[in-house]
Amino acid sequence: VVGACFSPMDGHVNPLKLFSALHHACQARGVHVLHNYAVDGIEAFGNDFLITSNARELRCEQLILAAGLGNKTLGAHLGHDVPVAPSRGQILITERIEPFLDIPTSTVRQTDEGTVQLGDSAESVGFDDRTSTAVIADIADRAVRSFPCLANVNLVRAWGALRVMTPDGGPIYQELSHAPGAHLVSCHSGVTLAAMHALRLAPSIATGTALPELASFGLGRFSANAEIHHAH
Repeated sequence: VVGACFSPMDGHVNPLKLFSALHHACQARGVHVLHNYAVDGIEAFGNDFLITSNARELRCEQLILAAGLGNKTLGAHLGHDVPVAPSRGQILITERIEPFLDIPTSTVRQTDEGTVQLGDSAESVGFDDRTSTAVIADIADRAVRSFPCLANVNLVRAWGALRVMTPDGGPIYQELSHAPGAHLVSCHSGVTLAAMHALRLAPSIATGTALPELASFGLGRFSANAEIHHAH
């Protein structure tokens, strides 16, 4: 081990259970979720926004763009270039086994249900989210070399997914200069940053109180020409 760090506050969560908890929390607070509504256009009218979707119009005073890779298209509707691009990662899940790993690593971690999650790949393949045999084999081989007890464990599923990556890998948090009242939230580590988003970012957006520590995460850090102008 060349170097290491430890924090007693570090931990890990089951993302499926986290998502379920957030969903139930939204329902309890009266949040209305519209499923399968593709956004066809966004326009700013004074202090309001008009969103057109599936021949339906929605109006709001505040708008948060938090659509992952879709933020590139949504941001363009409001005159901003959002530099996000996909990076494919592949994951393997094993059958449930007896607990053996209570500290998560970057490539192997055991869930509270006993399954083991394997994987840490990165591929630039556009929007192709399929799995590939070569990468799956490499992930499995590395896991067994790290933890020989996994050699005879059955795999139950595998999948590929697309990360939301910016040029420097960091998140983007910004109120859009061309559309005051519209906020851009783009990041890869949605689960890792969930606590900050829920406890710090959301209240700051709701109350209009800026967080000084987020100033360095704006679009301006990428290019002096990070904004584009709509032709009206």
